[in-house]
Amino acid sequence: MALASIRIVGPGRAGQSFAQACEAVGLQVDLLAREAAVASAASDVDVVLIATPDRAIAQVARAISPGDAVVLHCSGATGLIPLAGHPRHGSIHPLMALPSAEVGATRLRDHGWFAVAGDPAAAQIVDLFGGQSFVVDDAKRALYHATAAVSANHLVALLGQVERLADQVGVPVQAFLDLARGSFDDVVAHGAAAALTGPAARGDHTTLDAHRVALPPSERGLYDTLVVAAQHLADRSRGVRPCVHTGRRIERERRMTVQVTTTLAETWELLDAARAEGKTVGLVPTMGFLHAGHASLIQASAAENDVTLTTIFVNPLQFGADEDLSDYPRDLERDLKLCQEAGATVVLTPSVDEMYPQPIVTTVTVNELSEAMEGAQRPTHFAGVATVVAKLFHIGGRCRAYFGEKDYQQLAVVRRMVSDLSFQVQVIGCPIVREENGLAMSSRNTYLSTEQFAAAAVLNRSLRSAVELVQAGERDADVVRSHIIDMIATEPLVSAPDYVAIVGADSLQPLTQLSGDVRIILAAQVGRPRLLDNIGVSLDR
Repeated sequence: MALASIRIVGPGRAGQSFAQACEAVGLQVDLLAREAAVASAASDVDVVLIATPDRAIAQVARAISPGDAVVLHCSGATGLIPLAGHPRHGSIHPLMALPSAEVGATRLRDHGWFAVAGDPAAAQIVDLFGGQSFVVDDAKRALYHATAAVSANHLVALLGQVERLADQVGVPVQAFLDLARGSFDDVVAHGAAAALTGPAARGDHTTLDAHRVALPPSERGLYDTLVVAAQHLADRSRGVRPCVHTGRRIERERRMTVQVTTTLAETWELLDAARAEGKTVGLVPTMGFLHAGHASLIQASAAENDVTLTTIFVNPLQFGADEDLSDYPRDLERDLKLCQEAGATVVLTPSVDEMYPQPIVTTVTVNELSEAMEGAQRPTHFAGVATVVAKLFHIGGRCRAYFGEKDYQQLAVVRRMVSDLSFQVQVIGCPIVREENGLAMSSRNTYLSTEQFAAAAVLNRSLRSAVELVQAGERDADVVRSHIIDMIATEPLVSAPDYVAIVGADSLQPLTQLSGDVRIILAAQVGRPRLLDNIGVSLDR
């Protein structure tokens, strides 16, 4: 379908650049201020483009009521998770600087490169601009944006050093910029390894040491870092293991950009320092063995906060005597890699002794919301959850905390605890991330055989079918529940559900007649693991 109209939220440089470029290619454009009422932004247009700062994207997306329009954002660092509440969504990121509306509009239509994801409308806009598009997976979004920062922002910072040093030498800066331009052309023509010349490439440490002596102390840090990079590039091109000259005062490369802590005191110190600088904090509590669902929570936090603390702690308090605490899957190295790729800043991996230095006699219980469903199946579970989450909230301090909606009862318990105990925490529920067959992602899915994994997809199918039944007019909760149970019974590898609860979305109280915001929640055994899933449906009261 041809695009005819676009509404842009955010009148900054990016928003104005897109507005002028879209007008120039014949689209009808409506440019809204971020502060404007945006609830109806997805009405009466083909595309809504969120062109706000990254940290505001999720907030704006939640404020827009779902409609027929495709909802896009133009961030390079943000994935699609913040837009998941809209049926059609995607992203379009121009791989170019937009320093002003006029220059930006020209560059957008100058056959440039764009990263696109999600709905095909993003690629259609690139085609209208005459540009070239490529797809970046959400899991690699942070790495993509880091590469963009190196090729643009970091390059400019490096040339800033050239300007400063040229001024001290008394040589026209243009002479060095012409040298830089020639080096850039050589990289384009031959690749970085072949284009590299100079003392680092030759291994001429005498000259490099002379450079360091001559450089002002304030300029040595950047120079040293780039010497390491040049040496490694030269070593790789020769097929040898990269190394740094012995005795040279060059800070070794960090293996990971994420900071890993094991103690509460160290974590408090890092977060206190961040808040003293005016930075915001996001918290993502996990029990490890992370998957794409956890990554989506970290990405959501990283998009909305300056610092994201992810905790990895298998909490013994929430396991019953006959449950799988000792067998719970663990892979810390893999988890840390996922945290880094998803955008975590700090990862806390405390021991049990660090979290519970003495037998714990103080616990948190959230009555009513904890008693049914999982609470009835696992009587001590939610006291263990609420207690450890309360401890993690005290560790995280004032923050936004991100929880997946897969464990919907847990999310409701945590929200009520925060409200009742006045924690300075904003609890944010994030959409369920699913496997290709619709099964809700869970660390316990690894226990499933190939056949069980395929059979477990019936859980989500039954929920979606139930919503279709409700949307067709059914309001009797017993009828809807029976429909789900009958569908699950068609899969012999899936046991009869432990429960199928049809409840008010906020109160978790059981419904007999459906109205308002409804949540349908179920749990069933599939082989070894019990699997949970749920779905929401909103009805006129």
